[in-house]
Amino acid sequence: MKVVSNNMTKSVSLKYLLLCLFFSYTLNADDYVWGEEFKEGDIISAATFNQIFNTLQKLNRTPIDADLTGTWVCDAVHSESGNDTTGWSLKGFLLTLNGALLTMTASSGSSSLDQSYTFSTSNPSPFARFGTNAASSGTYVLFKDMLFMKGIMSAETISKYQVNFISDDRFILIPLSNQNELTDLIICDSATAVPATPTSVATSTSGSIVTISWTDRSDDEIGFKVYRRISSESLEKEIASGITTSPYLDSGLTEGQTAYYSVSAYNDYGESSKSKVVIGTLDETKPTISSVYPSNGAVTSNKLQPINMYAVSISFSESVVAKEGFYECINLTTNDGCNSVIFLPSGLTGSGWESTIANSFGIYIDPGVGNIQITLKKDFIKDEANNSLLEDYIWSFNTQ
Repeated sequence: MKVVSNNMTKSVSLKYLLLCLFFSYTLNADDYVWGEEFKEGDIISAATFNQIFNTLQKLNRTPIDADLTGTWVCDAVHSESGNDTTGWSLKGFLLTLNGALLTMTASSGSSSLDQSYTFSTSNPSPFARFGTNAASSGTYVLFKDMLFMKGIMSAETISKYQVNFISDDRFILIPLSNQNELTDLIICDSATAVPATPTSVATSTSGSIVTISWTDRSDDEIGFKVYRRISSESLEKEIASGITTSPYLDSGLTEGQTAYYSVSAYNDYGESSKSKVVIGTLDETKPTISSVYPSNGAVTSNKLQPINMYAVSISFSESVVAKEGFYECINLTTNDGCNSVIFLPSGLTGSGWESTIANSFGIYIDPGVGNIQITLKKDFIKDEANNSLLEDYIWSFNTQ
């Protein structure tokens, strides 16, 4: 995918932007959680594309008042020495402040430009360091991507900042005023953030049920929502909400239907982005035997050399997993078991069979001469939807 924009250039220098991103990670490294990466072959839904484009659009547009109002938890960094360091931590030659509260409140005007909005912080303020630290409060005006604030240095002094949104729940303030007491960088995250997006979403089927499971990455969600788009539909729909834990069982598909699922988490402040899309296909059809060789009642003297054994093969109506011990072989004439070696599809023996999916399997046998009976055990052979054979399959042939 190639995204082209005619307005992707921001006025912040690359050097300053890298500094912002560095401190965005460093100041929150202890609790930073990376999102789930897409992998080759993953399906990306229209909803996921919309989330990507909406985020790009927000990062590339001019902030509005509604983006800033609310309560924020802010980290700050200051490179000036001296003044009160109470509440600040020395990191190398930098002072850092973590977890300061910033509340930005709308006025009765139609915008902050029409009537100034107000702000207040906890003590110490993330905006500045003085001889004695204190909380900050005052008024502000947002004009395009510039924030003009009164009340940081004094009631009438205007401090200017550039506003850069990193995500819906995070912005960075870069000071543009030449005031040494002002901190160098402020990074604010919403104090009322929505939960993190669930990860490791997967589906499995059994009978008439598709099971959707996921990993919870939050501890502040009220519940989860599950979305589904059936292959015959053009839009996904919310099929469940209020789910408090993984997994969710979907019984709403009919035989052969394929559905595309995603999961989100939500709380009182909103809903997370949806997870990547996973696929589930309802399959209640049990596998059957398509053919066997030698066929039932056949007479064979065709031994394979140099191993001097008979080849037996079984084909199924669909791909299956055969567990070790999926067959029994006996010479009914002598009442002896068969010496046998599994050879299809790839020469695996033992536990390797349980991870091998194929629509044909086979064995080499050395049963001696007589009437040979082979039984395929239904509970040891299952398709990818966990459907087993309807019943044991038994056939016999004669060796010479």
